[in-house]
Amino acid sequence: MGAPEDAKADHGVMPRVVSPRITPLSEADRPSAVEALARAFRDNPLNLAVIRSRDPAVRMRCNVHGMRVLLPVAQARGLVLAAKVDGRLAGALVAATPFGYPLPAPAPAARIRCLLGQGWSVARRWGRVFEALHAVHPLEPMGYLGTLGVDPALQARGVGTALLNRWLAGLDRKAIGAYLETDRVENLAFYRRAGFEVVGETRVQGVVIWRMQRAPGSPARAFGPPPH
Repeated sequence: MGAPEDAKADHGVMPRVVSPRITPLSEADRPSAVEALARAFRDNPLNLAVIRSRDPAVRMRCNVHGMRVLLPVAQARGLVLAAKVDGRLAGALVAATPFGYPLPAPAPAARIRCLLGQGWSVARRWGRVFEALHAVHPLEPMGYLGTLGVDPALQARGVGTALLNRWLAGLDRKAIGAYLETDRVENLAFYRRAGFEVVGETRVQGVVIWRMQRAPGSPARAFGPPPH
């Protein structure tokens, strides 16, 4: 799911655009990435529907447990890019390689810790989400953008765009297409500007998920205002 938030700030003021440093996520920066991604997705529609708590702290805690399980597996078997601004981790991108989807299951001990941290009902609903999205995943091999998130404190400065462009550049060099899902209609224009098109919609846990695909080498283009 993408939550890039390269958007206008309140009152229509555009924050300062930055040039983040993009590198593979290091083990030392993993805790910061866990926290940043947990915050980035805390208030997304699917997150609200699955966790079913009005308390932001509860949703944050559930997300932290999920990211702690996801990132080590993705670092070992997929791709995790980190963006830093002034030495601070601002966001991260998690992707599977064309022949690496789906990522393997975490170790049993990690899965148990996540289950205990999130609660059985939340973990079960996330499982149903993944099953539903897996059922409509493209059959042809392509890069899969599983997660793109920017810490809310550093959103709207081009961090999400920088992460996405770095990932797509790597795919384009190998003439590989890209695929993603997003639960925020505001993100459609963001991804369309990078060459993605909507190929379908799926309703999961009462939330519409837009499925988007990009052909190799699709040019970036202007497509309406940034998401907000």
